[in-house]
Amino acid sequence: MIDKENLDRFCTWLSTQGAVVAPCQVAGFERPKTGFSAETLMIAVTDGAGVSREIIVRIDRPGKALFLDASIERQARMMQGLVAHGAPVPAVLGWTDDISILGAPFLVMERAPGISLPQHPSYHVAGPLIDHDHAGRDRAWRSCLTTIAQINRMDWRSDFAFLHDPSYGEAGLDHYLGWVRAWRDSVLDEHHPIIDPALDRLEANRPSDMPAELLWGDSNPGNFLFGPDGAVTAALDFEAAAIGPAEIDLAWWFVLDDMLAAGNSLPEGMPDKAAQIAIYEAELGRPVRDLAYFELLGAVRMSLVMAASVRVGIRSGVLPPENRANIVNPVSLMLAEMIDIDMADDLGDYMQMVTLMNER
Repeated sequence: MIDKENLDRFCTWLSTQGAVVAPCQVAGFERPKTGFSAETLMIAVTDGAGVSREIIVRIDRPGKALFLDASIERQARMMQGLVAHGAPVPAVLGWTDDISILGAPFLVMERAPGISLPQHPSYHVAGPLIDHDHAGRDRAWRSCLTTIAQINRMDWRSDFAFLHDPSYGEAGLDHYLGWVRAWRDSVLDEHHPIIDPALDRLEANRPSDMPAELLWGDSNPGNFLFGPDGAVTAALDFEAAAIGPAEIDLAWWFVLDDMLAAGNSLPEGMPDKAAQIAIYEAELGRPVRDLAYFELLGAVRMSLVMAASVRVGIRSGVLPPENRANIVNPVSLMLAEMIDIDMADDLGDYMQMVTLMNER
């Protein structure tokens, strides 16, 4: 629990980072509802020169990360590199692993301007996209796709080599699949009737000669902020940053958009899938290959996110140990259909998970 003593220590630390003029004071803060892996604070600070500014503090929740190898340091270094290369990412004001300040490692960044897209109800039927005219909707999606490709085409060997862990394999698809396998082993203690056959299919059908490129890792519509004209103002959340073929990020975009659509089609005036691929390819500078393979990989990844969420929920006492939403959930049903496996669609445990996690 963050209290006044924590915030006083935080202000002292922030002053030492050169981000504000000492002495710093907290004028107010909000704690928006966030996921399990990190807590987010929106803090207004006033420095010794009387300058007020709004900052975002992302506080780690040890043991609750959904992605393997996620850390405050990884996010901070990724964002610092992206800013240096001109990506629309919030400026990092500092980060630390010192748990004596806020009780856990944390990252501090500028609060970026812009608004995000709603998920409930889906942004396909309510929110900024619906409020825009056709040109604004088209601009929003084009801006998202070009931002993803802008990140993908950066040379990962310059400021992002820390993302390559040789224990997972050679940089590229081998490395990424090695990481996915290790992630699977970290969240599943037994055979999974959908994820494991899907992983076997990915191994058996992996495309050859795929490039090693910089990956955002969580390039979904919910991780963008937009300005009044629809253009992207900021890209957010880099805890899953990695090295692998750029198709991984594009496929994740499509898989997550399909999930978040909740069965609704894109609003009128927005580019269809073929047009989106063309926009992305033009910015990336090469054709996209084997997208169906990478969409299967994206569905596996999302199924692992669900499995990790259930594991965290059980370990934290939010979910009962007998909950089996890691096996049967909307994502695993989608994945089962992709690999032609019949699966019972009893979503009782999943609905229990949604209810209990929303009540936390």
